Amino acid sequence: MSENNTSPRVNSALMAKYVGQHVRLACKVLTTTDNTATVLCSDGGEVLVKFPGGGSDISTTFVEIVGKVVDESTIQKACCINLGSELDMQLVNRTIEIIHQPKYFNNIFS
Repeated sequence: MSENNTSPRVNSALMAKYVGQHVRLACKVLTTTDNTATVLCSDGGEVLVKFPGGGSDISTTFVEIVGKVVDESTIQKACCINLGSELDMQLVNRTIEIIHQPKYFNNIFS
């Protein structure tokens, strides 16, 4: 079997399902330090983002974190995509919920 190199979009409720795997997490930045950020996910849950080696690349209110899920509430950032100062988080969450329905997910990620 070949290795799956996808990084599905998730919300905080789905993170536990992806421990040890890379995902994409669209979120609102609440706080940052030199080594971490606390973010608000599209479903209202909070997640801790760890920056390996320090430095965040975060320069906007809304970002998409691509990284490896450490546990159900922590992700280690591989990269950050700045999304600007406005983002419809309800639309983002609804899209994630649709993507993860089996009839769509299996066609997209398998």
